[in-house]
Amino acid sequence: MAEILVAGETLVDLLPGAGATLRDVDGFTHRPGGAPANVAVGLTRLGAPPAFWTRLGDDPFGDFLRETLDEEGVPSALARRVAGNTTLAVVSPPSVDARRFRFYGSRDVAFGFAPDAVPTDALASASWVHVGGVALTHPGGRRAMRTLAAAAAERGCTVSFDVNYRPDLVPDGDRDAVVEAIRAILADADVAFASDDDVAATGLSSRDGAPLARDLLELGPHTTVVTLGAAGAVAASTPAAPWGETTARHAGFAVEAVDATGAGDAFTAGLIARLATGTDGTAGLAAGDSPNPADGLAFANATAALSVRERGGMTALPDRAAVEAFLAEQA
Repeated sequence: MAEILVAGETLVDLLPGAGATLRDVDGFTHRPGGAPANVAVGLTRLGAPPAFWTRLGDDPFGDFLRETLDEEGVPSALARRVAGNTTLAVVSPPSVDARRFRFYGSRDVAFGFAPDAVPTDALASASWVHVGGVALTHPGGRRAMRTLAAAAAERGCTVSFDVNYRPDLVPDGDRDAVVEAIRAILADADVAFASDDDVAATGLSSRDGAPLARDLLELGPHTTVVTLGAAGAVAASTPAAPWGETTARHAGFAVEAVDATGAGDAFTAGLIARLATGTDGTAGLAAGDSPNPADGLAFANATAALSVRERGGMTALPDRAAVEAFLAEQA
C-alpha cells in the first residue's frame, strides 16, 4: 500500500470551446477531473503514487474515469464503483471571471462517501493522508471525511486538507454544517491548503496572504499554505512543524497560460510530493534531504506553472523530470 492516501471525488470536467460565455461556446471536450483525483494523478506523475479512496459512477463516464486512473498508475484498491451517473463540472470560458465551475449530475455519486466505508485499514501503512474539501458539501461526505481525518490524526499520520470551498455546491441551509466540518478537519490537520477566496466565503478570515496563513494556524494545523494565483503562494508554520516556525513566500513563475483548470491541484500535488519525503527519495527529494516549505513552494509553483500551459486539469499535469528541468531552466 502506498505511503500517501488521498481521499475525495473523481468527476468529469467539460472544457468549453470557443465562445465568450457558456451559451455561446461551440461545444465541449470532456476530461478527467476532480481536485483529489488531480492530486492523486499529480503525485503519481511526480513519483509518489498514492492510495486513492474515491467513488466512480457505473455509467460510461465512470468507465472512462476508471480507465484513466488505471492508465495513470494510480493504485485502484480503494476506488469504489457505485450506481448512478458521474458528476460533471462544466468549466466557464477563460473570459468569465466568476463561477469557474458549474456542477451537473448526481452529487451522491461523486461526494456521497459512506462513513462506514472509511478505509481505516489503509491507515496502517499510510504516513500522509490528504483530504479534499468539496466532499464536505454532501452530508455523507462530511461525516466520512471527518471520520477519516480524525482516525488518521489518531494514528499519527500527517493529515493535509484542501479547504476548496464551493458555495454553489452547498445546499440551502447547509452552510453552517459545512463550515463546522471544515473547522473540525482543520483541527485534525497538520497542513492546510486554501485560497483567500475559499476562506473569505467560509467566514474563517477576511485577510489574505501571510496574515491569512497565520490566522489559519490558530485553527489547528502546524503549517498553512495560501495560494495567490499568478502571484504565487505563501506558507506559514508553527514551532510544532517538522521544519520549525517559518514564513515563506514564492512569487511563482511567469508562463503563457492556456488553461488554469486544476492549477491549484497541481500545486498541492507538488508540495505534498516535496514535503512527504520517503527515505528512498521517491516522494520528491534526494535521499537524506530534509523537506522545507521554501523549497516546497518553488517545486509546487513550478508544477502548477507547467500545468497551465496545456488544456485540461489532470491531462496537463507534469511529471517529476519536467518539473526538475523547468526549475533548472529558471535557475
